[in-house]
Amino acid sequence: MEKVERNSNIELLRIVLMIMVVTLHFNNGEMGGAFNLVQDDAASKFILYFLESLSICAVNCFMIISGYFLAFNKKVRLGKIVDILLIVIFYRVADYALSIMLGMNSFSVRHFFSSLLPVNYFAIYYIVTYILSPILAKIFDATSEKAQKFFVGASALIFVLWPTVLDAGMDLFGLSLEGLSTISTKGNLAGYSVVQFLFDAVVGMYLRRAKINPKRWKLLLGYFGSTAIMTAGVYQMPSLYNYCSVFTVISAICLFLLFNRLEFQNRAVNFVSKSVFAIFCMHVSSVAKVFWRKFFITSEHITNVWGGVLVLWVFVSVVSMFLLCLLIDIAIRFTFGHFGKRLCSKCPVILRIEE
Repeated sequence: MEKVERNSNIELLRIVLMIMVVTLHFNNGEMGGAFNLVQDDAASKFILYFLESLSICAVNCFMIISGYFLAFNKKVRLGKIVDILLIVIFYRVADYALSIMLGMNSFSVRHFFSSLLPVNYFAIYYIVTYILSPILAKIFDATSEKAQKFFVGASALIFVLWPTVLDAGMDLFGLSLEGLSTISTKGNLAGYSVVQFLFDAVVGMYLRRAKINPKRWKLLLGYFGSTAIMTAGVYQMPSLYNYCSVFTVISAICLFLLFNRLEFQNRAVNFVSKSVFAIFCMHVSSVAKVFWRKFFITSEHITNVWGGVLVLWVFVSVVSMFLLCLLIDIAIRFTFGHFGKRLCSKCPVILRIEE
């Protein structure tokens, strides 16, 4: 497998993407719940949707990064898969134990064994993508540049552009078009599918091999232009926010290429980036939800502020959650480090999903 020296540009991108993910969950009704606190026609909801537009490409971009570094992968390491599952289980068990200690839950055998299951859609879809990556790499190895371009273009047409058109038709005209979907007979699942993860990884592989490097202004136009379109169509076409939306994919590609142009080394950035996946697991825990809704996401904070003040409050809330989870993970890494380098290297809490 071809080795590429890691620069801090991609590590910084991981951090930015994780902040975006936390922003998405700040708004999400089942997690942070900010969307539930504002009226549909309120200016504050429009602001939240604008921040949603800026951030919605984060998961796609994570998978593009993965595909980029898996572009020449020739084998699957079982240990890597085990580590990914262990980190999910570790934080699920920790969350359950902490919720009992805080009086949020009472112990039950059923819930305990449930916490031992690696319930995390991102981890599962990533593992599937990782397992299939050598096959995808061989497909690229065995085809010409022209064939690779056709493969990526055809995949985009089938799994991104067509679902976007179907969604727009259902949003605008109230049509029932699920049976025409190329992803699922029940609709396109909003892009929450292994198909979307595989597509994003294929895009990353192609970008690595084709060495595409558009001008910066084009990338900025693509990212902010897509953001503007999603924000403008939020009430008429909410499906534009789906992971399989063409605008979400364009935003992810442009953002990745913008950061990929940079070249710098920074130890602090590289250190923080090691905690990204742990932060992903921690900030959606039941304890984190209670913390968020008690101190940051209340009606007073969300509905009674306007404009820049709301943007600032969202930023403070998101960064606070990010830093809290980061400090916890650093403390765990430091604690495990005292048990020796071998144990520390095997400990799932220092895992960085990056290749």
